[in-house]
Amino acid sequence: SLALEIARGPVTVNAICPGFLDTPMTDHSVEVIASRTGRSLSEARAALEAMSPQNRLIRPAEVTSCALWLCAPGSEGMNGKAIAIDGGET
Repeated sequence: SLALEIARGPVTVNAICPGFLDTPMTDHSVEVIASRTGRSLSEARAALEAMSPQNRLIRPAEVTSCALWLCAPGSEGMNGKAIAIDGGET
């Protein structure tokens, strides 16, 4: 993997893997789910939230905080990881 190829250098390679985010894009997905399934918007949203053990969507700031930490001093040892920010879904 790329992380191993460049491991001796100053750059690390990681992947941030969020669950469903509380964003306008997810709002659109909720609308599509509702229109295709006959569910109400709140039922469709609840179905997405129920996929997370925390029963909620991920806040964009949670993903941002992870990305900022990966760029900050002290994170140099984190390399080659897939970081799930999904409320415990995976």
